[in-house]
Amino acid sequence: MARPRKDQQIDIRGRAIEEATRLLERTSAAELTMQEVAAAVGCRAPALYNHFRNKDDLLRAVHDAGFERLFAGKLALAGRSAIGAFERLRAGGIAYIAFALENPSLYRLMFAPPPSDGGGEAAENPFRNDLGLKSLALLRASIVGCQGEGYLPGQDPDVVAFTLWSAVHGAASLMLQDRAPVSETVDGDRLAGRVVDTMMAFVAATRQPGPDAT
Repeated sequence: MARPRKDQQIDIRGRAIEEATRLLERTSAAELTMQEVAAAVGCRAPALYNHFRNKDDLLRAVHDAGFERLFAGKLALAGRSAIGAFERLRAGGIAYIAFALENPSLYRLMFAPPPSDGGGEAAENPFRNDLGLKSLALLRASIVGCQGEGYLPGQDPDVVAFTLWSAVHGAASLMLQDRAPVSETVDGDRLAGRVVDTMMAFVAATRQPGPDAT
């Protein structure tokens, strides 16, 4: 029996997603090539097309993997029961911006994926089933937890979650574009924490002691 080729002995799909993600650390999604990914995986370029229709298909898979990484990190924070909901919300915001700054090309891809070529509902509304919604749902759960501690009384958790997500996403995006206010009193390394702490101060100002507040 003939020995299988090297490209038959490896998980090409999984490795391709991993290597494409790694390559995005030093190049943009637009400049990434299937040949580069194949070389990093250790297979021939045509072998990639057995798993991805084209480069856009691969990038959509990387997009999904990026949100899974972000969700896993936020889920780990949510599982830290030793800290309260307010502190978990703050830690999640800082972790979010840090993720964006540490993975700039991946982060940009996560919010600007190639359009689906499958047609139907996915083409009409590409974000209806976007994995980013899982992170938004987790953020909403943190808001509900904060409300249980007396913060944001009477506020719609869906609206608050979207507002906070918009704020951290906007801050991360502007920082990636070098449009952040860096000065003698606000340096780039500390800006993420300062942004999140400012938002948390707004949340803290809404607290009303109640029977469930701690």
